[in-house]
Amino acid sequence: MSNYIRIHAMDTEVEMEGSDPIDINKIRAWFEQFEKICSRFLPDSELSYLNKQPINTVIQIESTLYEVLKLALDYAYKTEFLFNPFLGSVLKDYGYNKTFRDIQGKNIVNFDSEPMKFAWDVHEPIVFLSRMNGVIKKVKHEIDLGGIAKGFSVDKLATILKKSGQNNGIVNAGGDLYVWGKERTIGIQHPNPKYFDKDIIQFNMRNGAVATSNRLYRSWYLNGEPVNHILNGKNGLSTDTDVVQATVFSSSTAEADVLAKILCMHSFDTSVQWLSEHFPLAGCIVIHQNGKVAINNKVKNYITRIVM
Repeated sequence: MSNYIRIHAMDTEVEMEGSDPIDINKIRAWFEQFEKICSRFLPDSELSYLNKQPINTVIQIESTLYEVLKLALDYAYKTEFLFNPFLGSVLKDYGYNKTFRDIQGKNIVNFDSEPMKFAWDVHEPIVFLSRMNGVIKKVKHEIDLGGIAKGFSVDKLATILKKSGQNNGIVNAGGDLYVWGKERTIGIQHPNPKYFDKDIIQFNMRNGAVATSNRLYRSWYLNGEPVNHILNGKNGLSTDTDVVQATVFSSSTAEADVLAKILCMHSFDTSVQWLSEHFPLAGCIVIHQNGKVAINNKVKNYITRIVM
């Protein structure tokens, strides 16, 4: 066994390093089970089962799915549904009905534009029944847990590794990462696809979570028009602002992932202000499409050094 492992899971590359050897087979098995629960791309996953169930009926679900879904709704309310886990059907309409590797750079043709119309005006889309890990869906929109599930998995695995005796370590799932116990140098990928092999910023971090969202990387074409995976939860529209990339620092990776996407929905001039008003403890680095960079003063609570 090695202190460092790298596997492919959840449609991304996952890296881990600890103070002691890590059992790669156990980690791979853990991710396989997690995907069988939370992936919308697997037709027999727990999430796919939930999406197929009718509304207004009691549905008992697996405990991990219940936990992730409850977390997702908490952030939906905290962000006034800018983050919205009920965008699965809209993502399908955009052509994102298979893993990103299968659609990257392709032009998806959708002759039926009617399903694309989306306006969110629901206050309570799902009811949680905690005693039985049950839910009652109130809307027909399919659920997509995507990024928040990825962030949740990073947080969960970091906790598991720490409890197993790993005094320091890092878990990195495609840019959603959690680090503890030892200062590490971390790079933020350049937002321009031409320079994805380069870091635009590097920083040193000892403890905490960080996630980066980029509206250029997971992008494709729909009927000849460019679209991306960051959808506004209120109207279902693909994000098209002057922010090309946002990095958020937080105490949890799930939160950082949610907030990084939301900052990409805002303009460069309003993104930092929105974060300070709604999540005052979070740090951020926001990159304008012209290369300009904004960094809020909370970043200093998470990092010890930054190089641009």
